[in-house]
This record gives sequence, structure tokens and C-alpha cells, in this order.
Amino acid sequence: MKLNIIHQLLIIICLLSFSLKPAFAHHNPTFGLAGTAGPILTNPASTISKGHWGIGIRTEYVNFNELSNDALKFFAKDRRFTHSGQYFLSPAIGVAYGATNNLTLATRLPYSIQGNITDGLLNTTGMPYILNRGTSDGLGDLSLFAQYRFLNLKDKAFESAILTGINIPSGLAHVKDKVGERFGADHQPSKRAFDPIVGLAISKRFGHKLSFDSNYLFNKSVKGVQRFYAGDLHNYNLALSYRLIEQHHHHHTNDSSAEPSHEHSHEHFYGPPLQEHEFMHSHQHKHKWYSIFGLDTILELNGEWRQKQVFGTLQPFGFKDRDNGGHYLYLSPGIRLVIGEHWATYYSLGLPILQDPNGKGQKVDFRMIFGLSRSF
Repeated sequence: MKLNIIHQLLIIICLLSFSLKPAFAHHNPTFGLAGTAGPILTNPASTISKGHWGIGIRTEYVNFNELSNDALKFFAKDRRFTHSGQYFLSPAIGVAYGATNNLTLATRLPYSIQGNITDGLLNTTGMPYILNRGTSDGLGDLSLFAQYRFLNLKDKAFESAILTGINIPSGLAHVKDKVGERFGADHQPSKRAFDPIVGLAISKRFGHKLSFDSNYLFNKSVKGVQRFYAGDLHNYNLALSYRLIEQHHHHHTNDSSAEPSHEHSHEHFYGPPLQEHEFMHSHQHKHKWYSIFGLDTILELNGEWRQKQVFGTLQPFGFKDRDNGGHYLYLSPGIRLVIGEHWATYYSLGLPILQDPNGKGQKVDFRMIFGLSRSF
């Protein structure tokens, strides 16, 4: 399949962001910021400190097991007009801001690419044929998120937060295929619907190196373009994150003429228990260039269950697609490279360990999430 210039540029950008080495899944507003160890796709309960903010680019790539032309023709004879796609690629830009210490506001804007869409259809004589419709791509819907941490037990390192959000119908919904026909609503970059999102997140930290995070998100499907319902989505995640390599933090000296070095202080105590004396001193010493890097290892379980989609314009009372939706569960190992105190880049590989698509729906080969973030 030949990609146009836009697709090539997007893939190059995605590969560059991956090569820089530290999360938005479809409906997940995580950023993968630097700091303590944390997950990539799972939304932690932690919030951004008041007045601080972060920005990131996050890319999701899903590779599908394509249905053969013979299978598509067979389904068409049975009047099951099943689609086959090769991949889904979605880079997204996200911004998050700490409105208070317990309230984080975020926004996300994706670009959607659905590659090599193929349909099995019937001609006027009732004979099946294959139509290669090409690639659907365009700007997706803007999403707004809010995360309120209502529980923060510092002595137990336990947090819990409410997650809310809504999709704003701002993307493209009139994209045409390579034969000049408009793609169906299920293949448009934007569904043109105000879909609300609500959920819950919990986090438990064991020191600053080990973290357990979990979250649940419910996305309610609302009627959109072409009276289309994408199907309600239930998303659940579990994650263990461990800071494998710790950074070496020091304060830089102010003397620009001095050799690259760092300062830190030690506290010393001596004397009887009731007459302790404290002495502090500082000294300069050098560190290797790689001491600014930290490395997290992450293991996640990411599940999603979606209802069947409904096309409201095909029949008077709508047409439910029996070959869409289902239950998928991924085992997702990942890494995050932390650079200094503000930069992070990350990569997650999703391997399906449970796939139960409705009807003759496609199965997933693998999924990748990678991105780059900067905190301020």
C-alpha cells in the first residue's frame, strides 16, 4: 500500500518520538511525566501540583489480523458486510495543568489514521466483490478531562481520584475514500458526538520506587454523525511500576567558570544523646553524564469491552452491527526513560492475551504506545 506524504511525515514523527526513548490510549488522559515510578496506559490517582503543567505527544499503533478477500466475500453472501483494516495509527498532543494540588485539568487532540480499509459487498446481481477503499485520515475530536483527588493518605502512600471527561465534536466527519465515496461513520476520524467519560483511579506507592495503580473508565456513546452510536466502552487497567535505575539529583554550582560539578550536603551527629551537635558541609564532585537518567520498568493489564455499534440511518429503527465490539485484554510490558527532572519518553507493547470479538470482528495482532512528555 502506498502512503501519501502526510502519512509518511506522521510515521516519521512517531518513529522520532520513539527513538528519543521517556500515556493516551484511546480514552486515557495519562501523560507519562517524569517523577516517581508510574504506569503508561493506566491512569494513576496522583495529580499535578498546583501551578505546574505538562505537555506531551503520545502515539498509539494497532496492527490487525486482516480478513482475507475470500472471507469478506463469504460474509457478504450472508449479508454480513464486514470490514477489514490493516492498522490504526493515532498520534495525539496532550496538555495538563494543576489547577489545585488535588485537581488536574487536561486536554487531548488526536489525529486518526485507519489504514487499508477493505469491504466485501454485493453487486446488482447479488455476486460478492471486494472494494479496497483505501485509508481514512484526519483530525479527531478534542477531549477535555478533569481529575479530582478526593483521598490522599500520605502516611499510607494511598490515593484515589475521580476521573471525568467529554469528547468535543470538532474533528473531520466527511472524509472520502479513494473512489470518491464518503466513509461510513465508523471509519470517520470524528464521530461528532458529545461522549461523556467517568471513572475512578487508585494508587498505592511502596517508597518512591514501586507503585501499584488501577483505574476504570466508562465512555457513554451518544448519537453522532449519520445517527451513529459507537457503542459504550468499559476500560479497566492494572499496573505495577518499578524505578529500576535512580537518577542522581544535585544542585548545580553557580560558578560558570568552574568545571562541570555538583554540590550536596551531609549531616553529621556526635556526642551524648541529649547533647547532639549537627554539622553541615558541602563539597563539589563530578558525575558521569548518564547520572541524569532514570529508568522505569512497567507491567500492565489493559482491558476494554465495547458494545456493538449501531447505524441509525440504515434502517428506520437502526442497524446493530453484529460483527463489531467485544472484549479484549492486553498484557503490556513497557519502559520509561526519565531525562533530568522534566523530560520522559516511554514505550509499551500490548500483547493480546484474551480476544473475544463479537461475530466475525477482527482480532488484534499487537498494539504499541510510545511518546515524549515535558513537565514545567
